[in-house]
Amino acid sequence: MLPASFLAPALIVLVAINVVPLFYTVTTSFEDYYLPKVASRHFNGLGNYAELLADDRFWGALGRTLLFVTVALAIEVALGFGVALMLIRQKRLVGLLRGFILLPIIITPIAVTFVWRLMLPALILVEIWQHTPELMLIIFTGLLTLPKEVIEAAVVDGARASQIFFAIKLPLLRPILMVGVLFRTIDLFKTFDLFYILTRGGPGVSTETLAVYTYTVGFSFLRLGYGSALALVLFLIILAASFLIVRWGDVRLG
Repeated sequence: MLPASFLAPALIVLVAINVVPLFYTVTTSFEDYYLPKVASRHFNGLGNYAELLADDRFWGALGRTLLFVTVALAIEVALGFGVALMLIRQKRLVGLLRGFILLPIIITPIAVTFVWRLMLPALILVEIWQHTPELMLIIFTGLLTLPKEVIEAAVVDGARASQIFFAIKLPLLRPILMVGVLFRTIDLFKTFDLFYILTRGGPGVSTETLAVYTYTVGFSFLRLGYGSALALVLFLIILAASFLIVRWGDVRLG
């Protein structure tokens, strides 16, 4: 039996879960598909995408999505670095604070959103509070793996702490940081439960992101064709952002 045959069950499941729905979404995005009138479903060409380009609500949701991703990611990276550097210098605190710091990751998103709904309905703060520990853990682990000889040599040569960080630690951490930023970027673009539970995109559409708008079009307006077009555009945006992050990592490493 060929070794590759052992991968067959996993590949079948992977195709069934990912490839088939993606193919269906692509084909549906070219159709005028309104669920209550399924009998009138027909091929619409690029009609949904033409409507999307002229849809002010889409552009507003896209702008809010980009703002949410940019602000949340920047603060999460900064806080993750800050906490990781603090823990690497005060290793006695690691055991004491580990459970407290990782608590937001353990709590389910629904429970987190209900807690914050009672305290402070600030969506970006919720995301930062819950997911900063993920980046902190990645960065902290990376700091532990840095070669001590290089850092000690820099200290002996009289390098300042800031010089050591920017000239030695940060370049060495870039591969790990790139992975963390990539995962968080994808998660931030897909964030739905947070917005849906806390605000439903309101008041009005002031907190409606592209993920929420896609859900609203598909499952509230029942316009599955246009909703599929929105979902595919969101997928392509995530794919482009992921490509740029990986390219950034390759340039830095090369």
